[in-house]
Amino acid sequence: MDLLRSMQIFECVADSKSYTSAAHHLNMSTGAVSRHISELEQHLRTRLFHRTTRRIALTSAGNRYLARCKSILETLNEAEAEARAIHLRPSGCLRVHASQSLAQHYLVPALKSYREQHPSVQIGLTLSDAPIDLLNSEFDIAIMAVEALRDSSLVCTRLGDAHSVLCAAPHYIHSLQEIHSLPDVSRHTFIYLTPQWSENAELIAHGPDCRETLVVKPDMCISSLYSMVTALELGMGVGLLPMRAAVDAFRHGRLAHVLPGYQFERVGIYAVFASRLFLDAKVRTWLEHLKISFADCGNDHRSSPRPMIARHECALDVA
Repeated sequence: MDLLRSMQIFECVADSKSYTSAAHHLNMSTGAVSRHISELEQHLRTRLFHRTTRRIALTSAGNRYLARCKSILETLNEAEAEARAIHLRPSGCLRVHASQSLAQHYLVPALKSYREQHPSVQIGLTLSDAPIDLLNSEFDIAIMAVEALRDSSLVCTRLGDAHSVLCAAPHYIHSLQEIHSLPDVSRHTFIYLTPQWSENAELIAHGPDCRETLVVKPDMCISSLYSMVTALELGMGVGLLPMRAAVDAFRHGRLAHVLPGYQFERVGIYAVFASRLFLDAKVRTWLEHLKISFADCGNDHRSSPRPMIARHECALDVA
């Protein structure tokens, strides 16, 4: 027995005071309507209608049950309308997970323009470099920079690429032997930006002549982008930074671009979420907004800022 359907039929019969009228309204046969009412009465173990050959009327139990049915069905209709609206109109809290570097240089500017377009959406932005189990978390979407996504249960959309550059403070470069090629890096203090301690760091770059790979043992591992930038500016060593995190320090002379003739492997930036099926409007519009935002800013750091010259060539050359 479909109790909800029987309640809907009962309400229609009670309002129209006729099996025939209710059957016509519901596009059912009169017999089918009668069977639903009989099954409902048997289920409730009470009579809902007084029946005569000419008319039907609600019993006292039927009147009380009708009031409850109307309340339940009204609540159900409101819930359905609200659920459908979620997929049509962006509203509610959008919970986003991202790393600090992505938030500062990509997401916060995008969030500003998104909120201007969708003021009914509240933002919950959580910043962490630790891995996240998106399927068992409260987050709607995660933005991450990774070489490859291995979890096939997740849906991902590639937004763009993160460009990395090798950096060091000018006074660090002046005080030590020069870096002319990728193998020279192994003779320097290497600082590695990574969520957790790593015994080795693999540097992959396209050099002047070919693709090169260097495995170095980090002297220091730092999980915070801000601390990484500070360590490099203090002259504590050489390390890779996201281009967007380094460009301001390049322009103001706090960092120099090491090996500008090398292009280090790019890392993909992905929007990751659980399913494409019935995607919430706030998630869908945020994803569309991110695609536009990344497309608009894709070339904003490709022009060279004011050159920073060390003993070797340090002019910024971002391809």
